[in-house]
Amino acid sequence: MAHFTSQPNTGADDSVMVFAADVEVADEPQASWTVLIVDDDVEIHQITKLALRDFNFQQHKLNFISAYSAAEARDILAAQHDIALILLDVVMETDDAGLTLVRYIRETLHNDLVRIILRTGQPGQAPEQRVVQDYDINDYRAKTELTVQRLNTSVVSALRSYVAIEQLAQLNASLEQQVQARTAELQQSNQQLQHTLAELEAGERAGKQVQFKMLPPADFNVAQFQFSHALYPSEFMSGDFVDYFAADEHKVVFYIADVSGHGVASAFVTVYLKRFISANLERYRRGSSAMLTDPAALLAALNSELLLEKIGKYIALFYAVLDTQSGEITYANAGAFPWPLLLQGQDSGYLSLKSTPVGMFDFAGYANQSMQLQPDSSLLLFSDGMLDLLPQQSTEQKLQHLLHVSRQHSDIAALLLALDIDPTAPLPDDLTILKLSRH
Repeated sequence: MAHFTSQPNTGADDSVMVFAADVEVADEPQASWTVLIVDDDVEIHQITKLALRDFNFQQHKLNFISAYSAAEARDILAAQHDIALILLDVVMETDDAGLTLVRYIRETLHNDLVRIILRTGQPGQAPEQRVVQDYDINDYRAKTELTVQRLNTSVVSALRSYVAIEQLAQLNASLEQQVQARTAELQQSNQQLQHTLAELEAGERAGKQVQFKMLPPADFNVAQFQFSHALYPSEFMSGDFVDYFAADEHKVVFYIADVSGHGVASAFVTVYLKRFISANLERYRRGSSAMLTDPAALLAALNSELLLEKIGKYIALFYAVLDTQSGEITYANAGAFPWPLLLQGQDSGYLSLKSTPVGMFDFAGYANQSMQLQPDSSLLLFSDGMLDLLPQQSTEQKLQHLLHVSRQHSDIAALLLALDIDPTAPLPDDLTILKLSRH
């Protein structure tokens, strides 16, 4: 939009500056570039307007505002923010009034958009090289060299620069708005995420309490036998599980399980496993099924049920039944590794039982094995999280190291200390240990 301003009363007749184009009445004002002329010489104002009366750039005419001192220009610049170009005299009320105004515009008003063309009638007063280097201006011309053509060229160049900078400023403002909007969205999303994570964490903590309540007592003694265990999840909930309980007066069932993966999904499968075995315990005590004390049969049934339910998880499981009268252990393995470690004097070693986890293949088969646990002997069971914590390179080296240290420290806490394992530190996988001793 064009801007129309009155001239101050300078005693000169400025009527010659009113052109037909300026007073034409139209339905809509013609778009224009606002140009501020700052010069203490009234004639320079008149000459400039006359020279640029037919100027047109991008279908925009020029709208002139006149200031006759640097002080007057300051007031205009502070109040009007659409000035595209300043034609500025150097020497006015002081020898450096124009240069001081440039500093004011750039440093005080922080107006980096307006283009500034310095004009001087006394070039020696402000040498061009120093002025161009020291001041943020766009052109520096002696008034004597500013022909109509050169003035037009300088104004076009300055306005072209103004348009480019203005477009860049608008783009930056638009981008800043988009960034701010996006940042606000991200902050809101982050708050929602934090809230959701807090709810999930609270749910996992509650799930952990439920899961750990399903675990057997830390120590369980029956006849000459003592059971103990330790379970350390890598996350809130564990994909490992361990259990032991009396099936009847003379038989104790015990097992250690490692569900594929870890975390909440795997923890749910341990609940499923506990329910499955508890259901078989009820049938056993009612006398309707003896499968509870038949490890191979129970593993086969569990394998079929997992595949039928399409749970999508498999379980590495060592399952055994102890006869407390004879000390005989009947057991079957479904892919549990490391293998059970028997600590029995010179006969210490692993019970090698290569097999397939339950829930993996429908053709998997399981066989019962039996062994006699002698007095002053122990059986140690580990989940595979133990191997992840040992520093040796090969699996065989890890197994031999575990055997060597276990011979000296069969107590779970002492064993972990001797292996330099801190179960309270973050773990790469769930860690579970079950120990059976005969005294």
